[in-house]
Amino acid sequence: PTLVNYLDISEDPIPTFRKLMKEYSSGYYKVPSVGAGTANTEFESITGMSMHYFGPGEYPYKSILRETTCESAPYVLKNLGYTTHAVHNNEANFYGRRSIFPNLGFDTFTSEEYMARENEKNPNGWVKDEVLTDEILKCLDSTEGPDYVYTISVQGHGAYPDEQILEDPEITVSGAPTEEENNKWEYYVNEIHEMDNFVKELTDKLADYPEDVVLVMYGDHLPTMGLTVEDLKNKYLFQTEYVMWDNFGLKKKNENLAAYQMAAEVMDRVGIHEGTVFRYHQARRNTRNYQVDLETLQYDLLYGKRYSYGESGESPYLRTRMRMGIYDVTLDSIQCISEADHTYYIKGTEFTPSSEIKLNGEWYDTVYINPTTLMITGTELNDFDRLAVIQRSNSSTRKPLSKSYDRSCYALYSNNKWKLTESAGTNEN
Repeated sequence: PTLVNYLDISEDPIPTFRKLMKEYSSGYYKVPSVGAGTANTEFESITGMSMHYFGPGEYPYKSILRETTCESAPYVLKNLGYTTHAVHNNEANFYGRRSIFPNLGFDTFTSEEYMARENEKNPNGWVKDEVLTDEILKCLDSTEGPDYVYTISVQGHGAYPDEQILEDPEITVSGAPTEEENNKWEYYVNEIHEMDNFVKELTDKLADYPEDVVLVMYGDHLPTMGLTVEDLKNKYLFQTEYVMWDNFGLKKKNENLAAYQMAAEVMDRVGIHEGTVFRYHQARRNTRNYQVDLETLQYDLLYGKRYSYGESGESPYLRTRMRMGIYDVTLDSIQCISEADHTYYIKGTEFTPSSEIKLNGEWYDTVYINPTTLMITGTELNDFDRLAVIQRSNSSTRKPLSKSYDRSCYALYSNNKWKLTESAGTNEN
C-alpha cells in the first residue's frame, strides 16, 4: 500500500517485511494477474512455466493439470531426496488443489481441515495466518531429510468491506477518493499488518532451526481496489514484491524477477541444477529468444510429444499418492461418559474441528473437544456397530477428505470402555 500514490497511512503496515527486503535478496515480482488469480501465480512459482503462453483467462489448475502431471519444483526436489509439502489455511478444494497437487508432485497437503486448533478468523471469515507457523514447522520436523514446503496464506484475501468494521484499527488510512475506499484500504492494511507479525514469528523461529532454510515470501497479486497504472509509484499493475530470506548467510542480491523464474533462481543460489524448465531458466535467462524458446519448451512438456524427455516421449513424473495432513487421524478407544443419554467420548489422535463421526455408514452429529477427543450423544452403541472418524471438507460439498484407521466393530464392553477391533485402514485421498 505504500506504493499507492494517493494513500496517507498512519504507519508502515509491514515493517518486518520491509526490514527483510533491506537485509536480504529482494525486488519486484512480476505476476500474471491483478486483483485475483492466486492459483496462476502459484502455478508459475511452482513449475517455472509462464502463464503468458496459455490461453486468455486460462487456469491450468482447471484445465491441463486435471489431465496430466507437470514438471515442478516438488518433482525435481523429490528426486534429490526432498519430501514435498503443501500448506493452506483454507479448505482443501479451493481452486481444486486437493486433486491438482498430486499432479505437481506433493507428498502431503495440510489444509484448514487438518489444522487442530479452533483457528481465529478475521472479519471476512478467513483463517488468520498466525496458524501457519506451527504447520510449517510441523512439516519440517516430520522428516529427517530436506523438505520443500509451499504455503498459501489467506488472511489478506478480499472482498474488502466498504463500511468501517474495525472498531479501533491499529493503523488508519485516508486519502482515497471516497470514504468507502478508505474503509477498504484500512481493512486491508490492518490485515496485512497482522500477516507481517506472522512473518516475524516465522522468521524468528526459522532463524534457530537446525537445518539450512531458504524462505521466499511474495505477493500473489495486487488487491482488488480498482487501481490504475497512474495510482502506483512503480507504474505497473502486474508487480508485487518478494524477499528471499535465509538462515545461513546467502549473499544479498537485488533484482526483479518473474514468478516463473523464482524456483530456478533459488535452486541456482543453493547449487541445484536439475529439472528441464529450471535448467532452462538458469542457462537462458537474459539471452536472445529466451521467451520464444520458453513457449516452445512449455508446449512440448504439457501438450506436445515431450521430445525433452527423450525418444520415449514419456514424462518421468507420476501422480503422487498424496496424503492429507502430516499424520494419520487415528481412532483408539470409546468411553461412555453417560449411559442415561448415551454420551460417548471418541478418543484418538489428530482430530480437528473438521473431524466427523460416521456410524454404520451414516454421518453423526459430532462435537470437537480437542485434538484427542470427539463427543457424540443420543444413540446407544452396540456390539458390531461400525464407526469411523472422517475429515470432511469445509467447502459447501462437505466431501470426505480422508478417514481414520478403521476400527470396524466393538467386540467387548468392560470397565466402562468399548474395546475396538484391529481392522486395517488407510489415509484415503
